[in-house]
This record gives sequence, structure tokens and C-alpha cells, in this order.
Amino acid sequence: MMNISNLNELLNTQITNKGSVSSVGGFALELKELKHGYAFFCQNEEDLDKALQQGAFAIISEKELAVKDKEVFYLKSKNLKNSLTRLLRFISEEKELCFLKLDTESLNFSKAFSLQKLQGDVCLDFNLLLKAKQKAIFCYDEESYLLQLGAYYERLPSSCFEILNHSSLFFTNLLCENSYFKNLHLPFIYAEIFAHFVAFFEQKKMPLHFDSNKLDFFNVCFINGKMELTEFGKSSRAFIIVFKENDFLYWQKACHDIKGFKSAKKNSLSCDFSYQTLNDLRKLKDFRYLLILLENREEFFNEFSAQQKEFSLFK
Repeated sequence: MMNISNLNELLNTQITNKGSVSSVGGFALELKELKHGYAFFCQNEEDLDKALQQGAFAIISEKELAVKDKEVFYLKSKNLKNSLTRLLRFISEEKELCFLKLDTESLNFSKAFSLQKLQGDVCLDFNLLLKAKQKAIFCYDEESYLLQLGAYYERLPSSCFEILNHSSLFFTNLLCENSYFKNLHLPFIYAEIFAHFVAFFEQKKMPLHFDSNKLDFFNVCFINGKMELTEFGKSSRAFIIVFKENDFLYWQKACHDIKGFKSAKKNSLSCDFSYQTLNDLRKLKDFRYLLILLENREEFFNEFSAQQKEFSLFK
């Protein structure tokens, strides 16, 4: 419960109609989340009638709304996003939420470690933070956004680790924080990122859960002599598919000394091979691992799989 006078002060709003109740039981940004006795952040006039019917005790809006129920508080905001941010910051402090600042590559791993990733917009993150459990952890890669939600943020700690006999590009044996990780389904080029997360969970005294199947920012696909996708173990050649420029550059830099590693981009000179259509990739022979920057995952699998079935090392 929150007193409406305190809510008005917190949101930096102006009371344009003083209702008959003294407090609200919760908050909603969408009608589907609105319950009787809640405060409703009204983004358009069309939602007002429905919000009143659903039992809103307070209406917060940037617009001057017609007072259709004098028993309900109306609060006018100069900037609705700012008001939402102020509320979320209050809730974050009350719940002692932890905000973790990650670089772009590390943020790719948040899902695999069961950490919640923010979207960088208070409207999109509203329900996630509102329903968060006490001391929950949230990740993002933009400092300014995290500082809107909390007074400070944390970073991944440094970690001592050792990669052991990495005979395969796609599996990792690792000594880290006095633990041995055998045959991780993880390219060894990401061992340092993995080790930082291990140290973070160790620091927090939290159990470590890692699911490589949730690493969805790249795919490893093995191909046979006919340039068709095949299952792991049936070929020594593979396509490494990424979908963002920063991931392409990371792989390109980390693997440039590996024998047989090549890269390909559409209409580009900053790689080993330039292609115009996916069919052009069929002509390439001089590689063991081919890193490809793609725009469309589905088109790729339709092109190279006769059975239109995805074969991936991590599935």
C-alpha cells in the first residue's frame, strides 16, 4: 500500500482531482495488469473509462483528462516516463535490487546464467521490475540507464582461470575459482567471460546455473562435402553464424590465428570472403571454420538444409 499524498510527491505530479481514498494497493501501466485499488498510468484517453471500470483509485497522466469519477484521484505528470522512473527507483531501493553493468559481449550470456536482462526503457521494463523478487539481479550494458534505476551498479569481478587442452574450438575445459569445468559446450574464446560470471556468483554466494542452449547469439552448424548441414561428429568443417556486427568482430579478432578459420560478410572487404547471395557460400572450399554475418537465420537454414532441419552443436 502507498499513501496517495506520498505517491504524488514521489512522482512529482500535481493533484487535479482529490478523490475519496487515501492509498493505492499497487501500480499498473497496462489495463491487463490493473486491479481494483491500483494506481493506473494512463497513456491515452481511450483507456480511461476501462481503468475506472476496473476500479483504479488513482489515474496518472500527462494529459488533462476529464474528471469522470470524482471519487478517484487524478495526478498530472509533466513527463510520464520521468514519473515511472522515479517510482521504479523507489521500488528498486525498497526491494534492494542489484543492477549489473555488463559489456555487450557479456550481456549475451545473461540468459544462459538465468539473469534477467533489461530492455533499456522504463515502459518496457516496468512490469519486470515491479514484480521482481527481493534482491533480484538485473543486467544491462548502458550505465546511464542503470543509474536512473539505482544509486549504483555492480560489475563482474576479475577472476583467475586456466584453459586446459582446448583441442576443439567449440568445447572448453576450464579451471576457475577452485572449480573444474569439463567439456563445457562453450567456445574457448568466451572462457574469460564465463570465468567472470563464475566469480560473480561465488562473490554473491549464489548457486551457479549455466545452460549453453540459451546462448542464442550464435550458431555452430557442421557441413558435409555437399555443403549441406550435417550432425555434429560427421564433419570437420563448420559454419559459425552470428547476427550482429560486434559479435562478428569479436570472433574475427579472437580466432584470426586459428588454422583454417575464415570470415565472410555480404558485400564487404573487411573479411576473407565477400558474398552477394547465400548460394555464393557454396563455392567456398578453403576453410575449416567459416564465420558468417547473417541478417536472416531462417533463410540460411532453408538454403543449406535439404531437410530444412537445423543442426547445431548446442541444440
